[in-house]
Amino acid sequence: MCGIAALFRPGGIRPEDRDALRLMTDAIRHRGPDDEGFWFDEARGVGLAQRRLAIQDLSPAGGQPMLSASGRYAITFNGEIYNFNDLRADLESKSEAPAWRGHSDTEVLLALIEARGPEAALKAATGMFALVLLDRQEGAVYLARDRIGEKPLYIAEIGGAFLFASELKAFKSHPRWDGALDHAAITGFLRHGYITAPASLYRAAKKLPAGVLRRFAAGEPVQDIAYWDSLAEAREAKAHRFAGSFEEATDRLDALLHAAIRRQVVADVPVGAFLSGGIDSSTIASIMQAQASRPIETFSLGFREAEFDESIHAKDIATHLKTSHNEISLTGQDAADLLARMPSIYDEPFADPSQLPTALVAGFARTKVTVSLSGDAGDELFAGYGRYHSVRRKWESGLQGGVERFAAGTNASVLNALLALPEAMGMDAIAGHRIGPWRLRLADQAARMSAASGIEAYERSFTVMDSAHRLVKGAIPAADPLVAEIAREAGWSILDSATVLDALRYLPDDILVKVDRAAMHHSLEARVPLLDPEIIRFAWSLPDELKTWRKERKALLKAVLGRYVPRELWDRPKQGFGIPAATWLRGPFRSSGEDLLSRRRLERQGLLETDLVRDIWEDFLAGGQRRVNLVWTLFVLQLYLAAEQSQAPSTFL
Repeated sequence: MCGIAALFRPGGIRPEDRDALRLMTDAIRHRGPDDEGFWFDEARGVGLAQRRLAIQDLSPAGGQPMLSASGRYAITFNGEIYNFNDLRADLESKSEAPAWRGHSDTEVLLALIEARGPEAALKAATGMFALVLLDRQEGAVYLARDRIGEKPLYIAEIGGAFLFASELKAFKSHPRWDGALDHAAITGFLRHGYITAPASLYRAAKKLPAGVLRRFAAGEPVQDIAYWDSLAEAREAKAHRFAGSFEEATDRLDALLHAAIRRQVVADVPVGAFLSGGIDSSTIASIMQAQASRPIETFSLGFREAEFDESIHAKDIATHLKTSHNEISLTGQDAADLLARMPSIYDEPFADPSQLPTALVAGFARTKVTVSLSGDAGDELFAGYGRYHSVRRKWESGLQGGVERFAAGTNASVLNALLALPEAMGMDAIAGHRIGPWRLRLADQAARMSAASGIEAYERSFTVMDSAHRLVKGAIPAADPLVAEIAREAGWSILDSATVLDALRYLPDDILVKVDRAAMHHSLEARVPLLDPEIIRFAWSLPDELKTWRKERKALLKAVLGRYVPRELWDRPKQGFGIPAATWLRGPFRSSGEDLLSRRRLERQGLLETDLVRDIWEDFLAGGQRRVNLVWTLFVLQLYLAAEQSQAPSTFL
């Protein structure tokens, strides 16, 4: 695990490129505090760099950048190849192995690339990773990212050179960086609460999509190879559904989890687990402890606000499992103190409220371990979110079809006309509530009810704000082509479509961003066993009746957990890892909110519709409860834009 940076200048390295690469690498020092390395091929115009967090092979033999045995390939690699021991044995059995210099997973991956080529090697590798690879024979540079997008990789073109890095802050350190903001990405952020790939906050930088191997070569067009195509994998899995019983499915998932966790606890440093007390993290910790010869380290976080606090449940489960359990708590004031650090951790606006507790518990875990397993991805793979089931019920019952959609649109039009009357009379509020937020709610409702497919209804229903373009000056609505593509899949249920959409969009662009940045800010490696490709394929093959056996969400994960922990310790309504956003925005965050969302600041920025944003904020302070997520998202956007302005006022907006 580490932070990587690289550059490719067709025509050859310039003297200033060396200095720029060092600055980029210094900016991501937190991702790898143990060592640094640089390697240049002057003639081919390539520089590779790494900040190392030593996990496998702590000796210098595991250091990077690393050359293959023949010297043909050079790599800088971020992540872990979990099946590297199996791959090593396979290379040896086929007489394809070099004379090994150490026992790192990177060395095995390089040997596999040399023996079989980059695409075949990536298809064989199971892990989380981002890499930059130079083929010195062909003069080609390859980038790659893992199947679902656990590890980040950004791309920018600056001064005639292509730059690559683990985090955007590496580019910001470049002397010729242009920090002009991407207004379409900001509009998307207000709609979703995160910026979707391949966009970033900046026009000059893009994200490499997950599952892609990208090839650069001087004088040739850039080529993308999808070594893992998630939609194709989902189609294949759903064309060959799991046909066994619920008990057989439980056995299969239990076995897959055992295999994935056995591979993911391999490290030359201490390994622990996050334990929130929920189904997913409890399942991971249970199997991890069942495989261990001594108590594993588990870590949980609690809140002073009881409705958000699961720490007591985590403690009960840890006691039952006999783990070595560690707890920390988060107050509103703690969160306020932590809030100012969020822009430097995430680099671009990111509104998932659990970023705060995740960052805190990651730092806490790092005091005892260097690697921690996480329970993320259970909801997306096994249909755990209530939103899946609410849309399924409404759509399949006809509540969002035909006459109802027409009536919803008609009612919205009538109500909009009625709301225009007070404005014509010089009124801006009714019964103490601003008219603007009402209109936004009506627009969102009409859009949801006019959806042409179940997946479109799902996607529109669970955005932060479907009509977010109304908040950004000059913005226009933009359709997501992935939604349209999934809508065309024949024979897919609402649960099939929604869970695949979230696995391809919400999971990599929100959940995995949150985990990676929070953990790596503290030089902690977070691993996600549920994203083992065999578990993904299995989850996508499940028919709805097994996902919701006896009307239970995540029925299979619960059945597996029940083999290790008594049901009474975990059978309760889902809480999630959120924060009391409304309480904090009206309490310890209020003064910051008043400043960030002030009319003066909004007008000076010239980005958002000032009157509408002010209406939303004032309506919230007056007691409005229905737009807490939108208020939080606006607050976060302004927090990040303020940080951006303080760093680079000449390029702001």
